[in-house]
Amino acid sequence: MGADIALNNGLPPEAQGVTVDQNLGKTIRLDLPITDSNGRAIKTGYVFDGKLPTIVTLNYSNCPMLCSIQLNKLTSALGKLDLKLGTDFRILTLSIDPTETTQRIAETKARYLDDLNNQPEAESGWVFCTAKQPIITQIADTLGFRYKYDRVNKQYNHPAMLAFVSPTGVITRYSLDIDFPADQIKLALVEAGEGTVGSPVDQFILWCYSYDPQSNSYTPAAWKIMRICGAGFLVIMLICLVPYWVGRKRTAADETETVPTPDPV
Repeated sequence: MGADIALNNGLPPEAQGVTVDQNLGKTIRLDLPITDSNGRAIKTGYVFDGKLPTIVTLNYSNCPMLCSIQLNKLTSALGKLDLKLGTDFRILTLSIDPTETTQRIAETKARYLDDLNNQPEAESGWVFCTAKQPIITQIADTLGFRYKYDRVNKQYNHPAMLAFVSPTGVITRYSLDIDFPADQIKLALVEAGEGTVGSPVDQFILWCYSYDPQSNSYTPAAWKIMRICGAGFLVIMLICLVPYWVGRKRTAADETETVPTPDPV
């Protein structure tokens, strides 16, 4: 708490408290009403339907800088993924501006989909939506997303956040940067997918990594790698020793057969 106060004291008032509390393990309610970019009234359970993991972002179309940088970086990373948006995972982008219109958010969605022309399911897989202020507040609170409205400059001060959410709405991981390496996104999606996303090799790679909250990234887990190396060494030793053991048994059997039987006295 003391460190937070000291940090906030060094910030201008409009930026104080703008952060993300990583609420790992919390669940986004599935019955919250939102409106998608087609004007359809849906519930959050439409996205978190138990089938695919989801990346959740909180942005708004009139953001002067951060949102466009974040979403451009995200679409760039998506183009490098071998997982496909709409087939292997979804994205939910909720506007934090309750006055944003359906038309405006549809225009924003179209702009980013243009960069994903190699992913035919992206249209249905990336859900841009608006909501009323109480719903925005509830979702933001569940995610630990702390933002403020700057009445002087008429804009929202907010952090950059990707939240990785399981198919049933459980928050499993965060990325709090504006640059998203594709391999890190893939590991987070495989983890959030709870076995529904990625090949057995992907699951094995995830097992070999641990999430480092200090670097906000997945890093190789030394003890797991040592276990793998140890197991591999034992397997190699067994492979090498089996022929030796078999050879010794055959030699002993041959010697038994060639020993002459003594004549009776």
